Amino acid sequence: MPATIARLRAIHDHVARLIREHEVLRQRAAELETELNDGKRSIEVLKARVAELERDNEVLRKARPADGGPGPTGTKEKIDELVQEIDQCLALLSAGSDHH
Repeated sequence: MPATIARLRAIHDHVARLIREHEVLRQRAAELETELNDGKRSIEVLKARVAELERDNEVLRKARPADGGPGPTGTKEKIDELVQEIDQCLALLSAGSDHH
């Protein structure tokens, strides 16, 4: 009989440990889910920003004179800034997709 009691206690302890581990894993899964959702939102914001910058870039490209002469002062610089910002957003999107 004492062996049976000892086995029951060991089983009880094992089940209690498994329940604690399950709770820890459940909490970690919830944290990861939140992190994933935050990452998805960031990606959507960055995609929207890239689309906005691409539209701005297209407007600036069309603003150049058709004869290829110099455009309005600062247009090339503005295009270069937009292209750089688009590249930065794309880099962030690529880095974000590597984690998800």
